[in-house]
Amino acid sequence: MTATIAYDRTVSNLIAELNATGHVTHEAYKKTSVTLHHNAGRFSHQGMVNLWKKRRASAHFDVDAAGAVAQYVKVNEYAWAVGDTAGNQSTISIEMANATLAPGWSVADVTWKSAARLAGWLFAKVIGKRPSRSNLFYHHHWSSTECAGPHMEKIYDKVLAETQEAYDHFKDSHHPVPGSHTEPFPGASFFHTGRKSPIIAAMHHRLVTEGCNQYQSNANADVWGPGDVKSYAAWQRKLHFKGADANGIPGKASWDKLHVPNV
Repeated sequence: MTATIAYDRTVSNLIAELNATGHVTHEAYKKTSVTLHHNAGRFSHQGMVNLWKKRRASAHFDVDAAGAVAQYVKVNEYAWAVGDTAGNQSTISIEMANATLAPGWSVADVTWKSAARLAGWLFAKVIGKRPSRSNLFYHHHWSSTECAGPHMEKIYDKVLAETQEAYDHFKDSHHPVPGSHTEPFPGASFFHTGRKSPIIAAMHHRLVTEGCNQYQSNANADVWGPGDVKSYAAWQRKLHFKGADANGIPGKASWDKLHVPNV
């Protein structure tokens, strides 16, 4: 099975399933931009595949209503996404689920911020250029459409700023760990793969003590797993973090309150 990108968050792998539809052109191109789309519906990751089975279309990624990411096409390949041959050759397309339908076609903050973060990673790790108005596009840049919708049109500046912030973070991250999260803040030796981590072990102990470990994975302090992300989110909610701030990702504010020794 073709692997997904080595992103620091979980990426659902639907590459083989979409490939079976025939709606993928397996030709590699140099990618120079990222294009954001909206689903024009409240689709799940699987719902997008089901739609594309009936409609000759595809995209590289989709971000659902909860901000989770799925990959359908390898990043260097041609996706049938923007209605323009040169565009499909040069851009990486990210679909986003809608929170509301017509006429507003709004996209939830957790969704577009997750898409912007993914775009920042792609600019840093695949494209190699900082995102700007000249390379971060909405679908209507390439063809006659209102996609990514009026809501996204109004907040383009916020989306660009979020993407640039993610790019700056990932550009300085020289040791990405596939399937794990990056360091919570500069200098924190936090994530380890293939050996015991005393920091993670101590953190797990604290989560157990506070009763936040109901989702805890069986990683046994070797890796930071998806179950532990949910446990950490429970801890953040206990600290009264709200919304996107209670995302299960160790940041400096919640890390400091956890009081895990920096060993």
